[in-house]
Amino acid sequence: MTEEATEAESVLSYEDEWWEMNCSIIPPEFNRLMLVGVVGAVIAFISVCFNTFLFVVLCRNPRHRHSHLIYLMFLSVADIFLSASYILLFPVNLYMDYFASEWLAAAWWSYMRIMITISHVFISTSAFLICAAAFERYITISKIACQFARHHRLIIIVACLCIAIVAKGPMYFEVEVVPNANCTGVTSLTAIPSEFSESEPYKTAYKFWFRNLLTVALPFIMCFYLNFAIMHRLRIQHLGAKLFRFATSEHRQNIRAATLMLVAVTCSYLASNLLNVVVYTWELVDKESLLSENIRPLYTLSSDLVSLLTVVASACRLPIYLVCNARIRCEVLDYVDNCVLTHLNIKPYTGLGSKRCRATTVRYCDTGSGYMIYDAPNKKGERRVRSVGTGLDRVVLSVAMGSIKASQSSAHLTVPLNNSVMLIQEE
Repeated sequence: MTEEATEAESVLSYEDEWWEMNCSIIPPEFNRLMLVGVVGAVIAFISVCFNTFLFVVLCRNPRHRHSHLIYLMFLSVADIFLSASYILLFPVNLYMDYFASEWLAAAWWSYMRIMITISHVFISTSAFLICAAAFERYITISKIACQFARHHRLIIIVACLCIAIVAKGPMYFEVEVVPNANCTGVTSLTAIPSEFSESEPYKTAYKFWFRNLLTVALPFIMCFYLNFAIMHRLRIQHLGAKLFRFATSEHRQNIRAATLMLVAVTCSYLASNLLNVVVYTWELVDKESLLSENIRPLYTLSSDLVSLLTVVASACRLPIYLVCNARIRCEVLDYVDNCVLTHLNIKPYTGLGSKRCRATTVRYCDTGSGYMIYDAPNKKGERRVRSVGTGLDRVVLSVAMGSIKASQSSAHLTVPLNNSVMLIQEE
């Protein structure tokens, strides 16, 4: 009897230990719950609201569908999907463990695979869209005759989405949701890697080389190169404007604004993905070391920060556009005044801070006056006209305009039928 009792006790002890290891609910740490479950959820919700608002504002103007702002329009759509996916994946996962909710667990396991795939697809899509917008900006200020980027923006956007799907779409099949032995309740299911995802050459050739190079390394390299190339071009143009005494305060402000916007968007993208590059590379090179007792807490924190920084970058895009882009700022303020405040019966604010920034029209006339700047009309309908440039400037501009009239084509100038006025508008 003693041996049988001892054996029964050992079996029960083993079962209790196995149950504790595989079926017990491990509540999240307080710091992680606050970081992901509270701060992350709030930022992701703000990102969804900001990008939905931005998408509505940009869609209201049909001209944006044929301008470079269409990239920002679809970028806001990508940010909406990835921010919503963040809420459904990470905070909900913590809530189901913290509250031991079987209902949340059943819902989370039902959509986990599709949400992971959607989030990664749109993270890559947003990176490709940023690169496409930067590339078009580069060829625009570089005066490179490439009409495909301007006339086929929708094709480029669809191509970005298709490449992201090819690179990240198979992630749906790389994870399987299976029963967790005899566990019940919240821990009744678990996720394991699928068999084909661990096989060669898929694991090395596709997951490591193709996916990493296409969705991580390539956008990084392109953003760095295009960002510095654009700033270099802007600096050259600014020096040229000074040479011809055409560096008006508005011109300098436009250069600073464009540079600030490019630097801010690029830096937000790079900052949100730099840690991801390090963690993802470490996972593929030596994942077992990340699961060790000493490094696992740091690995968990790094994974949480990678996802959080991506959402923070998405939430910061609307404030960046408002600060740096006068056109978007004007349309946002107009929408708030005309739609939001009007429906709420609130009188629009008309202080100095609410003044709209309108684009300046610059015309070159054959009257010998050189460049004429036509400011936006004031409240009385009066339009102020300024002549900019010296006599030498007018001679140089006359020669340049004569060459343009002879070729009858330019990337940045539009020649009317009467050939008496040359209209120049910045992109």
